Amino acid sequence: MKNHEQREREIVSGVDEKNTIPYEKWIVSFSDSRKSNIKISYREFFAQGFYEAYDIVMNYAEKQSVDIRWFKEKRNCGNSFPKYDIMKLESFCTYCNKRFNHQDPVPCDHDDCSSIFCSRDCMNDHVMLLHISRT
Repeated sequence: MKNHEQREREIVSGVDEKNTIPYEKWIVSFSDSRKSNIKISYREFFAQGFYEAYDIVMNYAEKQSVDIRWFKEKRNCGNSFPKYDIMKLESFCTYCNKRFNHQDPVPCDHDDCSSIFCSRDCMNDHVMLLHISRT
């Protein structure tokens, strides 16, 4: 009877750690050919594998109406990309916490603040609540 009770209380991990795919940093290159000149941009994001990365890149390209040039793991991009600070594919607004993926997020005007915002309204509210109240 004791053996049966011990088997029922055996602790089993909820996640199979041996088969878990780690998150990798990926880089994607887009071209915006809607205008007369072609604008090329690079973004970085995290994904667990090729198929998840593909889904993320395709969703972004459809929402933003841009063409995908290529995407691959950052570690396979050579020595030039680790030197640069590449903008994230999707960001969260520091003030309203909404997900956004604009080409140009609005940074905070203060030198010691690294917050980014989805709009000028959110940035202005952030400055009023955080930076002006401190002075």
